[in-house]
Amino acid sequence: MTLSPRTQAGCLVTLLALVCLSAGFILGIAAHQAWKKKTEDPAFMRWAALKHLEKLKLSPEQRPAIEAKVDAAVKELTDFRQSALKQIWGILDRTSDSLREDLTPEQQKAWETLRPKP
Repeated sequence: MTLSPRTQAGCLVTLLALVCLSAGFILGIAAHQAWKKKTEDPAFMRWAALKHLEKLKLSPEQRPAIEAKVDAAVKELTDFRQSALKQIWGILDRTSDSLREDLTPEQQKAWETLRPKP
């Protein structure tokens, strides 16, 4: 059975659309991961805050004081993030150890490969 040229063209257009959607999805995920990693950078946080504050049209006399306050806030946010991550991994490690106590030796071996790692 042969397909008409119109059916073949429809199939090719559908296939092209699926390929484009798949490529866009994969590129979107990659771009999101890059953006997420970049926003965690303290230098980027500082730049973004100062860029936002440019809307206030700061005078040259105000700029050093504002920058110092932004720098202090970025440092505080970075320290908070690090301490939060330590607390999160502490909870995960405690939970993992308590789960391990209830497992059989075979399950414990499998758990070591499944267990969340920092």
